[in-house]
Amino acid sequence: MTEPTRATTSSKNCRSRGFTLIEILIVVVILGILAAIIIPQFASAQSAARATAMRSQLGTVRSQVAAWQVKHGGQIPGGVGGTADEAIDTLISDGYLTRTVFVSPGFVWIWDPSRAELEIDYDPSIDPSIPDADGDGDGDADDIAVIRTW
Repeated sequence: MTEPTRATTSSKNCRSRGFTLIEILIVVVILGILAAIIIPQFASAQSAARATAMRSQLGTVRSQVAAWQVKHGGQIPGGVGGTADEAIDTLISDGYLTRTVFVSPGFVWIWDPSRAELEIDYDPSIDPSIPDADGDGDGDADDIAVIRTW
């Protein structure tokens, strides 16, 4: 039996240490498939979170408007002719809200100062990525209709 020479042994070691191009390509393809599966689910979850956050803020501001009215004898925050921003500014300055209320792009406050009612709408011309408010996985006119009922 002959002993393998040092050159033969070292060349075999070099080959077994690295990955082949095929192995690297297979890993890249697998990662691409996983990304294609995960990214749409992330986008859907982000859209639903936007809708949930705005619904929560709407409830908070509505409850603070009611509390402000109780303390001020039924008056309207921001005045009878005020806007939603003026009403919210009044609530902030009087300590009913601690900071400026963040409105997610596309959402629009609708304020009726005569009844002190705050509603919310969605304007797709501001942001065409309509959030999934009805939980069916898409952002369409049905979601805007749900947002208007909040």
